[in-house]
Amino acid sequence: MSIVLNYLKLQKNHKKIFQIISEVENFIFGINKLSIDQNLFVCGMPRSGTTFLTHLLNSSNEFSTFKYKDLPFYSIPIFWNYFNKLFYFSKKKFRRVHGDNLFIDKFSPDSFEELIWKNNIPQYNKNGYWQNIDKNYSGTIDKSLQSFIKKVNFINKKKKYLSKNNNNIFRIKYLLSKFPNSKIILLIRDPIDTALSLTKVHLKFLKFHKLNEKFSEELKLLGHEEFGYYRKLFKLNDDNNKIHLKNNASQIKLYIKKCLELNSFIIKNYIEEIENGKIIVVDFNNIKKFEDALPLLKKLKIDNINLIKQYFDENFKLNIYKNNIDKKKYEELFENYKTLQKYSLV
Repeated sequence: MSIVLNYLKLQKNHKKIFQIISEVENFIFGINKLSIDQNLFVCGMPRSGTTFLTHLLNSSNEFSTFKYKDLPFYSIPIFWNYFNKLFYFSKKKFRRVHGDNLFIDKFSPDSFEELIWKNNIPQYNKNGYWQNIDKNYSGTIDKSLQSFIKKVNFINKKKKYLSKNNNNIFRIKYLLSKFPNSKIILLIRDPIDTALSLTKVHLKFLKFHKLNEKFSEELKLLGHEEFGYYRKLFKLNDDNNKIHLKNNASQIKLYIKKCLELNSFIIKNYIEEIENGKIIVVDFNNIKKFEDALPLLKKLKIDNINLIKQYFDENFKLNIYKNNIDKKKYEELFENYKTLQKYSLV
């Protein structure tokens, strides 16, 4: 953990030097001449099934993705690709620290793409990862993101790029304007189930912080601020009254509020893109067996169905949360979630 953290800090502290090396990389491998065929962006509320779905799609072997092996030198991924085999030589599959029974290795995808956004959006830390980046936005992210995607495609020898980044939910209009052939998969999930899962991971990460503060520092540097010691939750509404967080129940209440807040944001900003098919809504609660995912796979024109079925059968676990929460109490607040459910492909 600390080795990766140190190298991430090295790139942050010597950003200009690594930008020059990155440009050399572009020149040597002709990155600027490459085209981007199609992108698939997976996003949603954290703990809504985005990681599992990304791993599921990645198992088809039809996409390039940002993998664990691309760390820590994400800014020069092609050069680093010649050395990462030595860096990760003895690494074997291990269970994710989130406690969701997903096993990962150096070839597993994750939302490390956020590093590119974090380093190219002005006032990222001050204004938050949730600042709305729309189609009119222009900045260094334009060139950096395209270059990054091309390099990931080049390394993996693929033409289709698969991204899992929940924070992209605030950048959908921008992504669709820059990559018009792209599709957005928007995961939704029962707000109470999501809140219970978020609370579980948040409390788990707080315990990890007590054992090793560098764990939290690395998460923050990677742009993972949805739970843990450095948690920074998005603020989309003017009504952001502080909730006193004295126990688990209040943590759950806070996360329920955030789920509802995000659903409201989606309805307000993206209903047109949902209706014209640019955004594919998937209700993760409706995926209980492999056949439930088939409509999505057909929509995306995935060929290697057998590979995906094998991954699903080996890794999918149906989580049923036992709780004493009175759902009827929140029923009238779930209007936007129910609206999104009507658009779900599965």
